[in-house]
Amino acid sequence: MNLEQLEKNFESALSKDDLVDTVAKAVAFANGCQQVRKYDSAIACLNKLDVKEQKNLKAVIFTAFGTVYWEKGQLNKALIQFEHALQLFKELDDKAGKAAIFSVLGITYWRKCEWDLAIENIKDALSQNTGKDERFESLYGAFDRGIVNLHNRIRLGRELEKPLKILRPLFASTALHIILGNFEELEICLNESMVLAEQLNQGDILRAAEGIKLLAVGDSNN
Repeated sequence: MNLEQLEKNFESALSKDDLVDTVAKAVAFANGCQQVRKYDSAIACLNKLDVKEQKNLKAVIFTAFGTVYWEKGQLNKALIQFEHALQLFKELDDKAGKAAIFSVLGITYWRKCEWDLAIENIKDALSQNTGKDERFESLYGAFDRGIVNLHNRIRLGRELEKPLKILRPLFASTALHIILGNFEELEICLNESMVLAEQLNQGDILRAAEGIKLLAVGDSNN
């Protein structure tokens, strides 16, 4: 569905009383905007929403706002939104909501090389034992786009024949793969990352790799 149609669907939903559908259409439109890097349009769309005191919908909106900032690279703003969402999801005991937020927190801390904190959040995400939830379409869209971007960086590193420029995006992708359940890709990335890390004397990456391998083994057996 093209961006123009997604916008029409959202504007149409705004005129009705179904807040759940309106939020869903807003998230879908925001995701479409993010696909073409129209981040301000995504934010403007989300700013039109008024869900009163409905915690479940407020949490979804916080997640969507956080996702826009996350893709823009404004991680501090994103983390604030995600923490608001997580607080509400915890109050509601919304397992899918908690899984979504723990996932993005884990991936974010992984990118920041805060390995222990990342692994803790990834473990919490996997422990919720839930699949993808359509309420978080823009978040999982961001994950998919993140993998594509990392693959492009890996390819560039290979073309330049720069091991460190291969290792960084390659290892960054492992957090996304475990969250998305891409275990074959995860194993390939981990194996090559560990070889490169050993060659480059990157002991912290080797330790983190062992940690995420343990999580992957446990989750793949569930």
